[in-house]
Amino acid sequence: METRDLWAKPANCCGCGACAAHCPKGAISMEESPEGFVYPRIDAGLCVGCGLCRKACGLQNRYAQETSGPWYAACYRGDSSLSASAGAFYGLARSVVDGGGAVFGAAYVRDDDGLHVRHVMAEDPEGLSALQGSKYVQSDAGSCFPEVKRRLESGGEVLFSGTPCQVAGLRGYLGRDWPNLVTVDLVCHGVPSEAMFRSLVASIERQQSKRVVDFRFRCKRSGWGHSLLLLLLRPLDAADSSRDEEVFIPAHDFAYYDLFLNLKTLRDSCYSCPFSGPLRPADITVGDFWGVQHSRPDVLEGGRFDLERGVSCVLVNTERGKKSLMRHGSGLDLFEVSFGDIAKGNDQLRHPSELPEDRDAYLDAYRNSGWGEVETLWRGRERGTAYRIKRIAQSIVPKKIRNIIKRLLRQA
Repeated sequence: METRDLWAKPANCCGCGACAAHCPKGAISMEESPEGFVYPRIDAGLCVGCGLCRKACGLQNRYAQETSGPWYAACYRGDSSLSASAGAFYGLARSVVDGGGAVFGAAYVRDDDGLHVRHVMAEDPEGLSALQGSKYVQSDAGSCFPEVKRRLESGGEVLFSGTPCQVAGLRGYLGRDWPNLVTVDLVCHGVPSEAMFRSLVASIERQQSKRVVDFRFRCKRSGWGHSLLLLLLRPLDAADSSRDEEVFIPAHDFAYYDLFLNLKTLRDSCYSCPFSGPLRPADITVGDFWGVQHSRPDVLEGGRFDLERGVSCVLVNTERGKKSLMRHGSGLDLFEVSFGDIAKGNDQLRHPSELPEDRDAYLDAYRNSGWGEVETLWRGRERGTAYRIKRIAQSIVPKKIRNIIKRLLRQA
């Protein structure tokens, strides 16, 4: 079988790394494109044409199923301050590790060349804290697939969480069902490249003469609905966290965050993702229940759910997901709703992210001169006269009126 070309165009590859992890000859490596996105490269001298790499591709084979329900509004009864939403993932994961199982998810990892986002394993509550919170960057997930398989083979329970395409990739890599595996995917907006993120971090560290030790996208200092970034900086001569500096930045004032929210730095495959809808690779899907106050205001009655703290959505996609939620969801408050109630406020449960006309301009800027050029372009384009007029209008029009206008636009 000819396997020299795994994808005909960038949109055919999500960069999950399942093909590289599954290759029995080690013939596939994941290499960065000029834009920083990773793609598989096959060493023709090592490839024997077995075709296992194609079988492992979760994106092209669409290893997924239609969500079966039920569907819920959810929140963790304990402390969810480290979670971007209401802690639904943490509630499930905490139950797994408390029962002696292992949880795999995305975490920040610092190496000599900077801050990375990689999938790591957690076996206790302390380890879980690194997996909490949104990381708006593509993590390296494929390198942990062999460890997931080893844990499964040993008989231990495993929870794997990631983007839908990463979960589909894991399914392709494993090649068969494992009764001791439960998978959790996210309502995914899309992912920028890790190389772009590293370039951003390096730029901040040069400007501040400090190390970036944490990025907390959507920290809830101002409440769940406010896109606020927490940046944790540490002096270069500090050995511990006692001198860490917290910097809070609104999303619209931070180029990386703003470009992500406006879909301008995502991977090609994100704009045609087959999993942006009811087709779900995982047993359970978690995310934010955006617009819950409009689509299901009854959820907020009775005091169990709080908009300031956040409201999660939980989609049960398989029979195993239903059993896992019954087993591991005792720490969650659940309120049954419909899939449509949740999808109303989540574009990525209705269709993939839309491709902006000026996306190529930002990728070209990064390709040519790195993150600094991207930020320069953003300040010129996104923070010009039109932006200033918009901000002035926001300061004049009362928030209540703005919310009414937004609601009418959503219903249009």
